[in-house]
Parts: sequence; C-alpha cells; structure tokens
Amino acid sequence: MSSPYLVENHSRRDAASAALREIGALAAQWGARMRAWLDRVPLLRHIPGALGTITGFGWVALILAIAAWSVGRTRNWMELIVLAVFLAIVFLLAIAWVIGSTRYRVSLDLASGRVTVGEAAVGELRVVNEATRPSPVATIEIPVGEATTQFPVPTLGSGAEHSEIFTIPTSRRGVITVGPVRSVRGDGLGLLRREQQWVEAQDLYIHPRTVPMSSLAVGFIQDIEGATTQDLSSSDIAFHALRDYVPGDDRRSVHWKTTARMGRLMVRQFEETRRAQVLVLFDDDALSWADDDEYELGISVAASVSTAVIRERRELGFFSQLGMLPTRSASRLLDAMTRLEAQQGLAPVRELAASAADRVPNASVVVLVTGSQLSVSELHRAYQRIPINARCLALRVDTGATSERRNVSGLTIVTIADLESLGLAVHKAVGA
Repeated sequence: MSSPYLVENHSRRDAASAALREIGALAAQWGARMRAWLDRVPLLRHIPGALGTITGFGWVALILAIAAWSVGRTRNWMELIVLAVFLAIVFLLAIAWVIGSTRYRVSLDLASGRVTVGEAAVGELRVVNEATRPSPVATIEIPVGEATTQFPVPTLGSGAEHSEIFTIPTSRRGVITVGPVRSVRGDGLGLLRREQQWVEAQDLYIHPRTVPMSSLAVGFIQDIEGATTQDLSSSDIAFHALRDYVPGDDRRSVHWKTTARMGRLMVRQFEETRRAQVLVLFDDDALSWADDDEYELGISVAASVSTAVIRERRELGFFSQLGMLPTRSASRLLDAMTRLEAQQGLAPVRELAASAADRVPNASVVVLVTGSQLSVSELHRAYQRIPINARCLALRVDTGATSERRNVSGLTIVTIADLESLGLAVHKAVGA
C-alpha cells in the first residue's frame, strides 16, 4: 500500500512540472507579444536604444518574472510570487547600475594604415572624460577583424585621460577592419548591456612581402626601352632616311639643306621607337597552386616584380582572372593585392593571357606568375596568346623545388622556390 507521503510528493512533482510547462508557454507568448509591440507601437520605435540594452539573458529573466507572477497569483503559489519579486528587484538594480550617459572623447590612432606581413601594427586608444563629474567604470570594445579586444576604463575625473597601446597580429596578408570603437556598461549578471559608439571603423592593409627587383627593372625592361621597330613615322628620335615631300607632311620635318641641293622638298623619315610597357599576369586559379603557402609566395613574387616596375616609372598593367588591378602607385596596387584570394572555377591562364593581350596590345614585356600545379604545356599555350613582339618571362612558383631556368620553345620559364632567390633567378634568366 502506497505511503500518503509518497503520493503527496508525487503530486507536488506533477504540479511543479505542469507549472514549469505553463511558465515556458507563457514566456514564449510574452516574447512574441513584445516583438509584435516593437513592430506596431510608434512610441517604442522612438526608444530602441532603451530596449536594446536588454540582453538575451535579460529578456529571459524579464519574461520569467512576468510569467512567474502571473502563474503564482493565479494558483496562489507563494514560491513563484517570491521568485517574480526577486527577479524584479534584480532587474531594477541592474537598471540603476547602467542608467545615465557618459561623455567621452575617444580617439583611435593606428601608427600606419599599411604594414607588411610580419611587421608590428600598433594602435593607440585614448579616452577623455568630458563630463563635469567623474565617469563610471566602463569597458571599451574594439573589434579587430573577427575578434574583439576589450580594455577596462577606470573611473575618470573631469578632464582625465586614459590611454591604451595595443598591437595587431599581421601574420597573414589581408585587410583587417579595426573598430568601430564602443564603450560598454553592464551589470554583473549580464541582464543589461549599454553600448555607445564613438569612433568609426578603420581598415588596416597588410601588404605582401616584397624584395628589391632592380635587376629586373634595369636589365629586363631597359633592353626593350628605346628599341626601334620596323614601323616608319614622321616624328620620332631614330632617323631613318629622307624622302620626297607628300602633301599633308609636317613642314617641320622638311630638311632644307637637302631641299636646296635637290631642288625639291625633302622630308625626314624616322623609325618608331618602343617604350617599355610591362604586363604582369597573375594566375588566381586555385588549381594552379599546391597550397596556401605557395599561393602567398606567388603573391609576393608578383608584388615584387610590379612594384619594381612602378618605381622605375614604367607603364604597368596587372591582370588576374579576377580583373585588372590599379597600378597608378605601388601602395594602391598593394592595397588591391591584399584582397586577392585563390578561387576555383576560374578561366584557364591561356584565356587570361588572351584577354590581357587584347586590352594591352602594345605590351613589350609580359611576366606571367603561376604555381607548380600548372603544366608546362598549358603555360606554353598561354605564351602563344601573348603578342609576338613582346618578350615573355614565366615565373613558376614551386616551394618544393630548387630555383632553375629553362627555355621551352621560346618561352623562358624560371622556377622560384623562395622569395629571397627571386632577384638572382630573374637576373640570370634575363642575362642569358
């Protein structure tokens, strides 16, 4: 025969379970109603900041307090009423803790907006209390990429300043968004969280590593610079011959001494000279690269070649399957290169070469940078799409090989194993 105590205890457990289920249902209903109110009531639309201070945990506690009060009053359950009163008191204390505004003057200064991979990126945060009374304790949050850095700010007297120096890791090429800077005040239980934004976000560009390439810029490009072509012109610097005057010729080209001797107008004729226009083609197809490290080395190789060309004040075009990059200055080009990422499903490198040749038909020097997974035959097909008068050099990055040079049916292919060997490898290739 069952004990009356066990039956009563079992009944209380059933009642408690039913009450908890009812509380959960009411909490869900209250949450839905509050969300509906936020959408419908005009007054609430003007105070989103106040409602936004309630955290997810705070909404749960608030709904639980309301539900416990409702169920406790309905069922005359004193425990739930006490719970509701306790939660209400805690909530009021949390409001008292975060109420009031702070008047800060906040600045975020990066030592440089552009650094190279591995260099230290240093920033300074300054917080000044502009209020006439001491400021409460707060926390400053600075999103750095996908992470968030927190700095505690103590109580500051009127006009007092607090500063923090911090460093940003730069182990990978890319663009890191720093900010926006916001101050956060909250209670110890996490019911409320009040945020104030002070400074807009800034971009930190982490450029790829580069090495000096003066041997390429001087030895490879200047061989082309000033070379004459078979095309004749009426104005240039390379004199070719004299010919009879034809109506429409520029009178400034008339050679008067020969005209006086021959008794008829004679004009000078020139050979057109070539101005070096360098075209760098970078293979962004992920299938051309063995791994991420090889791809990053390829980025550094292309960046080294391109910045050398820009510093020599030569015309440069930079193309990948993802499009054309700006080349007006080295910094703008490197900024754009921080956003390059290897992708699959891109056009083959031979189509990249054909497209770039169509856009820059007068290119005199073409440098093609690719990875170890692209076959030599496919590399040669790309070479065949390059203008016949252009001098072509293929830089094939392979971190598992040794630097070497070979010639395949007119195409010079240089294997690059590491960035430090780039200058010497290219110097030997163009000097051969």
